Amino acid sequence: MEIRSDSRAKLCFLMLFCLQIMVIAFPLSAQSSAEIVYAEGEGFSLVRNGESEYYDIYLGEAEGLELRGGDLILSEAGTWIEIQLAGSGTIIKIAENTTFTLKTLQNEGGTFEVSYGRVRARVQKLTSETPFWIEGSDTVAGVRGTDFGYDLFYDPASPEKKNVSVYCFEGEVEVVRQLETEVEEDFVADSDFAKGKEKTSTVILRRNEMVSITSEDKTAPLNKSRIESEVKEFWEVNEFIFEPEPDTEQNTFQLFHNDVKQLRQGALVSTITGTLLAGGGAAAYILMDAESVGIGMMTVGSSMIAAGGYFLIRSFILQ
Repeated sequence: MEIRSDSRAKLCFLMLFCLQIMVIAFPLSAQSSAEIVYAEGEGFSLVRNGESEYYDIYLGEAEGLELRGGDLILSEAGTWIEIQLAGSGTIIKIAENTTFTLKTLQNEGGTFEVSYGRVRARVQKLTSETPFWIEGSDTVAGVRGTDFGYDLFYDPASPEKKNVSVYCFEGEVEVVRQLETEVEEDFVADSDFAKGKEKTSTVILRRNEMVSITSEDKTAPLNKSRIESEVKEFWEVNEFIFEPEPDTEQNTFQLFHNDVKQLRQGALVSTITGTLLAGGGAAAYILMDAESVGIGMMTVGSSMIAAGGYFLIRSFILQ
């Protein structure tokens, strides 16, 4: 049976419409990642999916290495690593003799864990829907955009005793700790860690403030103090090396891509404009017998409708 030319045109339009939806929706399945942008020392071990692999820094095996959610890094003595989160200017510095896990990577942020050692994070300004939490033991620290550090060490005299320190160089850091007895506080933590947990203590650290926690005492609320001179001197000697290049256009897109309100506004504008274009194209195709113009307008219109659908879906994912 021979297919008429008008049927072929309509079939072509349908195929283009489906293709546009696939292209627009593809980013939804993209996996967030991070990359090692600087490394010095001898080497480190990377544990992924239960398998450990050693990377020799002298052989150039470290810089450019892609990291994924779930990866665990063990740095050796004298080894320092700097990680950049994909699509952002956020840098995490892992000190020597540190065990650090990238638990999840999400929307230029994520959740991370320090099992032992020291890390420092310089976090670019994030949207309210983007998490950035570093945890260790029963204490987590979260930010929207700041420069802060997280230490976790074991007491040599009592290995089961953990000492945690969280400190802020710039911006603000929210620190939340799970307690064994309930404490009364005016501040309610805005964090996934504290939600649904009544026995928590929370404190907001600002510039040059820190909080120190001992795992032995599960009843004392958090109390902040000035940053200790040892902490300042340590990071003055071991400052960040890698400096991400600013990208104004990219950052603007990133903010839009992670802002629920802007995404829904974009979805509305894109869908209305696309519907008008597609409707005008259908009228030109059917009533005016302008096939090329009609198909072109319907293709562009369908693309805009698909983009609006993607914006709307992403806004619900972030919510």
